[in-house]
Amino acid sequence: MRRIVLAVFFAVAICLPSRALTVTYDVRTPHPTNHLFEVTIELGELTGDHVDLAMPAWTPGYYRIQNHARNVREFHAAGPDGTALAFTRPDKQTWRIETGGAGSAIVSYRVFARSLSATGSELSDEHAYFHGSWLFMYLVDAIRTPVVLRLHPREGWKIATGLEPGKEPDTFTAPDYDVLIDCPVEMGTFSVDTFVAGGVPHDVVVHGDPRCDHAAMIADVRKIVETQIALMGGAPYKRYVFLFHFPRFGSGGLEHLNSTSIIVNGEELGDRGRYERFLFIVSHEFFHLWNVKRIRPAQLGPFDYAKEVHTRNLWVHEGWTTYYGWLAMERAGVIDRKQYVNYLQEEVNNLLRRDGRRITSPETSSWNTWYESDDPESTEVSYYTSGHLVGLLLDMEIRRRTRGEKSLDDVMRLASAKTADAGYPADDFLAIVNEAAGGDYREFFEAYVSGTAELPYGQDLSLVGIQYEAKDEGAESDPGFDVQGIGEDLVRVTRVREGSPADKAGFDNGDILLAADGKRLRAGTFWNVVHGKKPGETIAFTVFRGERLIEESVTLAERRKISHQVRLMEKPSDVQKHFLDGWLK
Repeated sequence: MRRIVLAVFFAVAICLPSRALTVTYDVRTPHPTNHLFEVTIELGELTGDHVDLAMPAWTPGYYRIQNHARNVREFHAAGPDGTALAFTRPDKQTWRIETGGAGSAIVSYRVFARSLSATGSELSDEHAYFHGSWLFMYLVDAIRTPVVLRLHPREGWKIATGLEPGKEPDTFTAPDYDVLIDCPVEMGTFSVDTFVAGGVPHDVVVHGDPRCDHAAMIADVRKIVETQIALMGGAPYKRYVFLFHFPRFGSGGLEHLNSTSIIVNGEELGDRGRYERFLFIVSHEFFHLWNVKRIRPAQLGPFDYAKEVHTRNLWVHEGWTTYYGWLAMERAGVIDRKQYVNYLQEEVNNLLRRDGRRITSPETSSWNTWYESDDPESTEVSYYTSGHLVGLLLDMEIRRRTRGEKSLDDVMRLASAKTADAGYPADDFLAIVNEAAGGDYREFFEAYVSGTAELPYGQDLSLVGIQYEAKDEGAESDPGFDVQGIGEDLVRVTRVREGSPADKAGFDNGDILLAADGKRLRAGTFWNVVHGKKPGETIAFTVFRGERLIEESVTLAERRKISHQVRLMEKPSDVQKHFLDGWLK
């Protein structure tokens, strides 16, 4: 009998709903010109004698420590009866609240926000724009808890966000903290245009006044979206939100799960080149919804917000997104083939100008992104640029080996199918490439991903009828340092190349060059002076080094002036045309 009673008791206990922690965030903007968001967090169904809340140290997608706790002020915690609760600060980003066993608590604080950038937040009398990482503390060890967000827009303001609407007006929900802070919010006056692509609505939210044809911009965005959805085999979201801000300064974008935030100088968009670069940011950030938000190494979600999260594969997730950003624009008809190849040429030259490519591989550059060298000109290389060109040439290699049957497109589709839920382990993207392409690309990875070998542009691009040429434009005199102008009258040495004449002569970074051979130097004519002499001749410089006025002489070396040209062949073969058409569909 006792066993039966116990069995019934446990059965009833299993059926009864368990008490679940509840978290509600409330955001108010009572005085916008002080740039202070007022945040309240209502915590329910607490257990234990204390609770830890922490501000993220960084924002997903922006691999820099930002220490968002630095802008928090006037923190306060109270129990269910309104009595103040004591708290301590165990580290720079955590607040430990002594609840005394109370089942609920209300936390309040204010956050200063005056950074209108793709990775920032701003409160002003024009709008309230924020990323959740700037405003919202998270419950340590309970980050998977569902949350509610209540907003209080000012009179006349609207709300735009990728978050799911809640049951009450101006209320939104998220299944956990990760999703909450992955959906930036705009409250203010703005226009909204909606189009359907892939059977899904896409909102284009515009704050500001871009100097371009609004209808044409919406049409171009739609073409890019449709092209990428077709490439990847469908839209993995129910709704997408583009948040566009067009101030008189700034440029950049940040990807999110079903939205993106893009900041661009709206006054420059009347220039076609600037407008195309804006569309590239749109294309790049939109492709991120697959590449890094879903195709990702396991450590990039769920996140550790307390410290740096390293991966060796940002060259894939940023570099290949750059590749498909430009490629999708060509395939969508937003730019033509010649324009696309011109942008490739620009990227090739950008990479080959960086001496850091010789000592820093794409993998190492990815891992080191959290740190900035004190000598970046000599040691650093962008994983955006190197990853872009590695992706381009790997695409060519796959097409060549498989005679056009497979491509990098197949790699991305397989990666999306295999990794969307949990990510891939141990930064091992090579395994996905090999499976999708049906071959072994280890040697390619060892040479150009883990290694620093020069990419074989001429060999691989010829497959699709693109000619690469390193054109020797003659010799020029070279002192062995790089300089920048300070105003009109001063010239500063920014880098002394190792082993160069300037290095051997004792020049130093930061030297201010005042005169050459007794004649005053000016920033605008500095290189005319240098190139007016022949290799082997000497220049005596008058230099300010700190507070000292010194004389340094350098014997000029000869340096070949090389331009890297990438262009469509005038008379490609039928095979090259076939591969070109298969690539630039």
